[in-house]
Amino acid sequence: MEMSSQAPPVYGAPVEKKSIWSIMVGVFTAPGETFLAYKQHPRIIIPLIVLIILLAIVGGLTAKQNGALAYDMFKSSELMPPKALADMREAVENPHYIKAALGAPIWPVILGVVEALLAMFLGNVIFAGKAKFKETWGVALLTGLIVALGGLVRVPLVFAKDTLLVSIGPAALMPGKDFTSIVYFFLYTADVFGIWAVIVGGIGYSTIFGVSRGKGYAISIICFLVLTIIIIGLLTTFFSLAGAKITFF
Repeated sequence: MEMSSQAPPVYGAPVEKKSIWSIMVGVFTAPGETFLAYKQHPRIIIPLIVLIILLAIVGGLTAKQNGALAYDMFKSSELMPPKALADMREAVENPHYIKAALGAPIWPVILGVVEALLAMFLGNVIFAGKAKFKETWGVALLTGLIVALGGLVRVPLVFAKDTLLVSIGPAALMPGKDFTSIVYFFLYTADVFGIWAVIVGGIGYSTIFGVSRGKGYAISIICFLVLTIIIIGLLTTFFSLAGAKITFF
């Protein structure tokens, strides 16, 4: 990944208007051209709806494995109320597919808004670019489609191994670990699709802020690291309060 001070995109000639569906496909196939078109005609409603649907599908399909993972992590806890453990065990035996589907998009959408706000600060204040919240959130939503695709790709592997702990990335080198391992969780997040999303996000932020590609990558990487640290902090706090043993490795 080249981090040189490449010149920012030029917006001299008008870019042909693309449908939002073409833009969502173009994020995967031609992000540079796609974000130039998106900057001139930003739209967020349809990408948001599609992202929510994809996340809900993944959450619903993997409800059983998600419940099993939660129960395995907390079943030895001395702080978790017996009723809560019984509910977790019940969720494994009788998964709540609809409930899991409805709940799955909540945190990713909230974190996408946080990413957009952080990217706005970095792009407008730190790197002297110029973009509105709608454009910035649009980049977060569009790159979120890549992460959601990664979730869909993992579903057959989750079914085959009957566990949520499958990774298309470096976390696969840590068998036997789960999300109580800080390193494992970070590597699980930084899989092939996570890295792909960061790279495409760099192109998107470079384009909408009108800054160099290197600065765009910097915005994307900082957002990824900050959000991952926030998630790890929240998980660590919750796991500790619930009596799960947290490890670094």
